[in-house]
Amino acid sequence: MRLTTVGFFGLGFVLGARAGKERYEQIMEAARRSAEQLEAYGAGGTLARRLEGGGHDAGPPPRR
Repeated sequence: MRLTTVGFFGLGFVLGARAGKERYEQIMEAARRSAEQLEAYGAGGTLARRLEGGGHDAGPPPRR
């Protein structure tokens, strides 16, 4: 019985580690995509346009 228990524990460990690695890779891919989108937003976003335009735009339009 003891050998069977150790065998099941080992199998569960291997399967869990494999699933954990796949999930880690999914999280890292999502983080990379988010960083790329943030970079693209920063390169052509409103702050970059304001700075290139001489800063005459002081902020968002006034509320009505």
